[in-house]
Amino acid sequence: MVNKRLLIIGAVVALIFGGAIFALSFMTGTEPPVEILAARQDIVEGTLVGDIPDDAFARIPLTGDEILLSSYLTETVWQQIKLAGGIVISDVYQYEAIPLSAIASNANPKVVDIPRLGLTDPNLVVVSLANVSVPNGIKAGDYVDLIVAVESAQEQVFSLVQTQNIETLTEAAAETELTELVEGEEVAPTPTPTPTPEPTPVVEPDYPLAKVIVMSARVADVQRDRSVSASGDRLVLGEVTGIDLVIPRQAQEFVLMADTAGNLGASMLSPMVDAETDGGPTLGAHFEDLLDLFAADRNALEESE
Repeated sequence: MVNKRLLIIGAVVALIFGGAIFALSFMTGTEPPVEILAARQDIVEGTLVGDIPDDAFARIPLTGDEILLSSYLTETVWQQIKLAGGIVISDVYQYEAIPLSAIASNANPKVVDIPRLGLTDPNLVVVSLANVSVPNGIKAGDYVDLIVAVESAQEQVFSLVQTQNIETLTEAAAETELTELVEGEEVAPTPTPTPTPEPTPVVEPDYPLAKVIVMSARVADVQRDRSVSASGDRLVLGEVTGIDLVIPRQAQEFVLMADTAGNLGASMLSPMVDAETDGGPTLGAHFEDLLDLFAADRNALEESE
């Protein structure tokens, strides 16, 4: 009787512990596998995304470190890249899991870590700006216009060629002829120097002035001050200290000059702006324009009274 009772008690305890272990394993179970795309065939560098058929990939479920798996191509990301377009920038070999770093596309999530992956246009570059005024809420992926403001001219630009150079050239030519004169030889005629053109006067604008120099530039990255929280367990992001922008290659000289010597600002654009079609050259603004606007608005209000 005692043995039977002990057997029942042992069975109940085993069931309780077994259920607890099962519940614990269920609650702390591993994450579901991530479906990684691998190449069924070689994909050479330079292949356009649109030229790669879907059956060129094998879907392989993998589990493991999330950060490691996030660096490979998944079905969801592949569909986004297909819609946005892109190009393979490094060879992918057969049976190899496809790294995101092998595909350049604006839809590639690795653009945040590797900005060059978003440069599918060879006429675009990434520049880092440290002296630009930006809205504090700016994030990677936003679009901005770049405006430079100049308070006053530092110095007047003059031509380095002066008119008195004509006399200098004439005297130098005469001295050379006398030095090279050989007895019995005829003296070569003195060449007539070409007059140096008068320097073209530089038109002095009315300062201060402002001008949009780049429109619809995509923010590739944002740098911020970082500090450790009071508890010491996390980093706290502070003010913006710089941004990386994707801009046309031909604009980089003006942009870097403005970042170094001017007052450069970035205005955040609405998400409704079409970066491909909206925008165009601007007239810019200087002090005389402000005075004209002041007078025009005042005259309009006085006439309406």
